[in-house]
Amino acid sequence: MRQIGMCALFLAGIFFGFQKTAQAQPTGGRNKLDFLQLPAQAKSTALGANHITISGNDPALFIQNPALLDSSKANNVSVNLMPYLADTRFVNAAYARRVGKSAGVWAVGLQYLNYGTMVETDDIGNVIGEFRAADYGVSAGYGHTLGAFTVGGTLKFVGASVQSYNVFGVALDWGGVFKHPGQDLTVGFVVKNLGFVKQNFSSLNDPALPLDVRLGLTFKPEYMPIRVSLTAHHLNRFDMVYNDPNLFFTYDDNGNKIARKVGIAEKLARHLSLGAEALLHPNFRIMLGYDHLRRQELRLANRGALAGFSFGAWLRIKRFEVGYGRSQYVPGFSSSSLSIVMNLKNGFVKETVKVRP
Repeated sequence: MRQIGMCALFLAGIFFGFQKTAQAQPTGGRNKLDFLQLPAQAKSTALGANHITISGNDPALFIQNPALLDSSKANNVSVNLMPYLADTRFVNAAYARRVGKSAGVWAVGLQYLNYGTMVETDDIGNVIGEFRAADYGVSAGYGHTLGAFTVGGTLKFVGASVQSYNVFGVALDWGGVFKHPGQDLTVGFVVKNLGFVKQNFSSLNDPALPLDVRLGLTFKPEYMPIRVSLTAHHLNRFDMVYNDPNLFFTYDDNGNKIARKVGIAEKLARHLSLGAEALLHPNFRIMLGYDHLRRQELRLANRGALAGFSFGAWLRIKRFEVGYGRSQYVPGFSSSSLSIVMNLKNGFVKETVKVRP
């Protein structure tokens, strides 16, 4: 427990350090290529989308944090399918392998968000044809383990196309992970989406890539079949609050609308995601997650329902692992994610889980 307390204080200290230098920035609609913030595998979807220290054999975890590229990912290939908003489809694929006898592991990944075919009209509404829209990214990552520490980096070539308009960019992720040698405790950080974009159209406000600095930890109490993950995301931005003037307001003494005030505690809470795995069997788990920012942004007034919550399950059958995650957005709408991981050689690396007999 002492180690947990020290790690929590460490994360809190860095968190507040970021806040002293960060500028308040609104979020929604301010970045290009926001698909880079979506979870790349079902496990991340089920646990709350933002975690950077979760364990597993899925090589696509390097898209969350390149420092997760260790020996457990070598010789594994994965595919993740996510029917997303409306009729859009998000597909991720990844492969990892060790080169020679080095302590490093390489991985490549592909991300493709297809918005489908849309009707094109002229200025007065006449149909003149159809066009397609999509976001895409190709990644190459490397993780190097030295003792209890793993560091890694990922280079990403990303882009988007809508009719004849295109955006291209290059982005870099880099991070580090510490795994306690005697306890089931992992602490990590990552800086995601450092880079630049180019486009073939003009814009008065030229937003950048969705930069995201994250800190997190994953811990399993000894002899308890539960593993908990806590992640602080968007540490490069302090104020993540969007006040919809049609939903969140009060009145002054003269009957005029005034924007709702949001306290410091609520602003800090919007940076946090929480996830938990119930380790029911070495080959089967149930997962739950909660993201406070998603809940506060997507819940309807007086109708919170399950917005911000997520759940899922994981099953291993010989050389295959199947994961399922489901995230709730607004009442009546959610998004599912299905991941399949396959080992191409001698089977998955065995994970030791201590539970009281």
